[in-house]
Amino acid sequence: MKKTFFLIILIILTAAVKSQIAPQFDFVDKLAKAESKNAEIIFNKAPLAFNGDQFDLKFHRFQLTVDPAVCFISGSVTSYFEVVKSSVSQISFDLNDSLITDSVKFHSTLLTFSQPGNQTLLINFPTPLAFGQLDSVTVYYHGIPPSGAGFGSFIQSTHNGTPIIWTLSEPFGAKEWWPCKNDLSDKIDSVEMIVTTPQQYRVASNGMLLSETLNGAEKTYRWKHRYPIAAYLIAIAVTDYAVYSDYASVNGNNIEVLNYVFPENLVDAQNNSPNLLPVFNIYDSLFMPYPYINERYGHAQFGWGGGMEHQTMTFLVNFGFELMAHEFAHQWVGDMITCSNWHDIWLNEGFATYWTGLTYENLFNQYYWKIWKSYQIQNITSDPGGSVYCSDTSNVWRIFDGRLSYAKGAMILHSLRWIIGDSAFFSGIKNYLSDPLLKYNYACSDDFISHMETASGQSLTWYFNDWLYGEGYPIYNIQCNMQPNFDIDVIIAQTQSHSSVSFFELPVPLRFKDGTHDTVVVFNNSIQGQQFTVNLGFYPDSVLFDPDLWLIAKLDTVVLNVHEIADMQSSFSVFPNPVQDIITIETNGISSGTIEILDITGRITASFPIGNDSKKEIDLTSYKNGVYLIGLRGQDFQEVQRIIKM
Repeated sequence: MKKTFFLIILIILTAAVKSQIAPQFDFVDKLAKAESKNAEIIFNKAPLAFNGDQFDLKFHRFQLTVDPAVCFISGSVTSYFEVVKSSVSQISFDLNDSLITDSVKFHSTLLTFSQPGNQTLLINFPTPLAFGQLDSVTVYYHGIPPSGAGFGSFIQSTHNGTPIIWTLSEPFGAKEWWPCKNDLSDKIDSVEMIVTTPQQYRVASNGMLLSETLNGAEKTYRWKHRYPIAAYLIAIAVTDYAVYSDYASVNGNNIEVLNYVFPENLVDAQNNSPNLLPVFNIYDSLFMPYPYINERYGHAQFGWGGGMEHQTMTFLVNFGFELMAHEFAHQWVGDMITCSNWHDIWLNEGFATYWTGLTYENLFNQYYWKIWKSYQIQNITSDPGGSVYCSDTSNVWRIFDGRLSYAKGAMILHSLRWIIGDSAFFSGIKNYLSDPLLKYNYACSDDFISHMETASGQSLTWYFNDWLYGEGYPIYNIQCNMQPNFDIDVIIAQTQSHSSVSFFELPVPLRFKDGTHDTVVVFNNSIQGQQFTVNLGFYPDSVLFDPDLWLIAKLDTVVLNVHEIADMQSSFSVFPNPVQDIITIETNGISSGTIEILDITGRITASFPIGNDSKKEIDLTSYKNGVYLIGLRGQDFQEVQRIIKM
């Protein structure tokens, strides 16, 4: 009874969730374009200049004042660090010179500083700091962040007539609103965000809200996050939020999902945000528990056309299922483990895209799973070139390329899963996520590849050379020739969409079908024009390439030829052949079964019962000239002959 009741409830819940979800499979393209636009605006203001190689960051305490009605920021950032070079007399932060540094304090002493160029704050110490020394500085500053008027890292805008300020720093924009270490080399061990704003507003940020303190007409919010975090994932959003929580039940734990929502969207958010809750269990079971389990997860609505995976507090434009699932996946891949360079952005975006696809495999009775895969393949193969590895990190449109970094990055994971099997694939990813050298740290492609090779017990250099660093995809031409005794000769040829790969070695699945049989055979295609022979135990009337969509590929042709059967002892005869109009089929005593006419692709164009007559006349006058197949099919037999219509 308990199992039956649970199954009924699960079906009802699945149907209810499915009825609320209308997936937009092109959302990743839109998200990638929005992220590219955001990054381009930041990047075009100044060349990249990363600072802070003299120290290892331990902690930031922000004490900021913002008013959503005004594009302005003021306050201080205290940075605790460990010196990693000997005799350091200067340290540097990334900071845009649109922000004015008022002073820098060190042990209650004011330090001298300068802002050479327009992206660096250089701080001078009275005496050199020693290697390994733990210390701190506080930078006091104010100003109008340079991107405040439009898309960028610090935005002042409105929603429904109400002011809002929000930040989005990926990939290079943190320095536009606070003094930081803006590269991908040093995660801050923990952060405290203290923000004062007019009392009618609320502040959303990373981690846990520790206190709200009313100070006359202002209110101060204190957030703290106790996990390592990259600079670009630190964020604030300030407006008149409505607040509510959902709770995900995972392995006996109730994980809070804290939602900060525009009041005008509250009902819609409350209807849709619970759709994310089943995803907690999917990611937990496939990979590992939520990485910030000692805190919580959350959403803060903002005015940008997509989402941003700020650690523990995703910012998003709405509560669409795929957007929520994608950004939530980033808490593992992108936040807990962050790409160590923008060349390997696929470790963030390709992974989050594939994890989103896995929600469709594990929810809604797989209704959307094949549709999702088909869309990714069509997107990837819409252009002949492009590698997943991003060779040009000076071009933000290339970094956030939806076809390559997102879709192809996702599908090379999917194809890898096909090649090495589910057990090795998911074990490899779990080991990658659990690696103590990578967890809450940075990783590159080689780190991931190493774990997949260990899990699979094989070298995967050939695969990643083709699919991560190479460009394009294979285009297949497949010929299937029937032989006596139900043997089928299969010849697989391919061309490549791009010259960077000479041949794609892949296991190629083909589905052979007739009216009563349905068999998938996998051919390990390692050379051009490779021939295989397989005994199916029946003669198929159709062949389907890659029926479950494992491969990033296009199909040129798949041809089912049957002329090789002509020398076999046949149970029926066909004449005349070639034929112009009427063809006669003599069944030689067979009285039950079906006569079928098929075109050369195996599609059935007409069928007739055999009946008691030993001869059957069929009018082919309306058929176009060409090659056709005449088949006899019974309970325990199947035969096919080729005819030519003239």
